[in-house]
Amino acid sequence: MILRLLIAIFLLGSWQARAAPGSDLIGKSVLVSWTENRQQRTNGSEVRAVTRNFRLQMYVSGAGRPFTRVTSSGRGGTHGTDQVGGGGESLRGGARTVTVNGNSIAVQANWANYARNLRIDVAPGGSGCSAQMSVGKEPGSAPKSFRNVGGFTIEIHSLSVSGVSCSIRQGNVFGG
Repeated sequence: MILRLLIAIFLLGSWQARAAPGSDLIGKSVLVSWTENRQQRTNGSEVRAVTRNFRLQMYVSGAGRPFTRVTSSGRGGTHGTDQVGGGGESLRGGARTVTVNGNSIAVQANWANYARNLRIDVAPGGSGCSAQMSVGKEPGSAPKSFRNVGGFTIEIHSLSVSGVSCSIRQGNVFGG
């Protein structure tokens, strides 16, 4: 059910075309971090517990365009991808969309048979933010392998998210 909801949100291109950031987001940076706890197979190894720490950094320009960087770090190293505007590639080679609408930001990513939905709500005046993350797997599907940006073949058997936190600050987190 969650995956179907995430896919429906992902496909709502008409909503995305009308979306525009609120004045509380213009010229500000949003920072979100979370931890993924997985049971996964890497390059054909045995299935084992893996923890990856993620960080999303986003700046919303005066023109309303989001600039996004997502990094993942753990035992296998640190990997990241940058995105300008609303569409791009996730760390795992799937699609990632970023939609800024008023004081809300939605970031959807999919890879193999999993999807992630991050919703960020910015407080009036841009004084703070909150973030909620949901992940889902295609119901009844067997794990599907994919190649991540580090070149590893990954097969996720289960996934949960913990420790989602959000902060906001004035200016461009990327220094521009």
